[in-house]
Amino acid sequence: FYDLVRQINDRKTEREEFVQQIVDEVASHMKNADIEAEVYGRVKHFFSIYKKMVNQDKTVDQVYDLFAVRIIVDTVKDCYAALGVIHEMYTPIPGRFKDYIAMPKANMYQSLHTTLMGPSGQPFEIQIRTKEMHKTAEYGIAAHWKYKESGDGKKNIAVQEEEKLSWLRQILEWQQNTDNREFLSLLKGGLDLFAEDVYCFTPNGDVKNLPNGSTPIDFAYAIHSAVGN
Repeated sequence: FYDLVRQINDRKTEREEFVQQIVDEVASHMKNADIEAEVYGRVKHFFSIYKKMVNQDKTVDQVYDLFAVRIIVDTVKDCYAALGVIHEMYTPIPGRFKDYIAMPKANMYQSLHTTLMGPSGQPFEIQIRTKEMHKTAEYGIAAHWKYKESGDGKKNIAVQEEEKLSWLRQILEWQQNTDNREFLSLLKGGLDLFAEDVYCFTPNGDVKNLPNGSTPIDFAYAIHSAVGN
């Protein structure tokens, strides 16, 4: 793990410049395509990279989604329009596209994931989602429902309640068709009820979002590289 931290820090500036280049290019093309979008990017957390290296027996240079760029748009239609623009800009890597909008995860997570080859041959991942999907992805199912309920009233209460009941029916179905151990395993793994993220407060009261299993070093670097060093 500490060797990974060293490897990433050795090329930290280079990696940050690469991500910023992609963000600028994508933002420019979204504007030209008349797609209103927020675009930002990052190098993934150390622990996320480390887990992938261990689980898939890869070196840091073999991790496809070391870099992640996120595009937040207004509508589902814009998600697919943005995907079309992205695939014209960069070469998609075969077998690395996932449509979680058409087929959401059990925890209601929705996004388009695509891995592409950058200008210098460096692979990177792009995630495309709406603002509502982003709210769910970042803060969970409860936040998704709260977001819907505090919206502009376009979605009526009956529809909101049906979404909740549908989700609860799925849990009940799993409980009826599995033994206790399998059911708990589904809750923890398949459904992601127990957040994959850990929220830490800085001395200034800011919240830092880290993957579950992160170390104090990850937290330090999330605050600032100088703190981590």
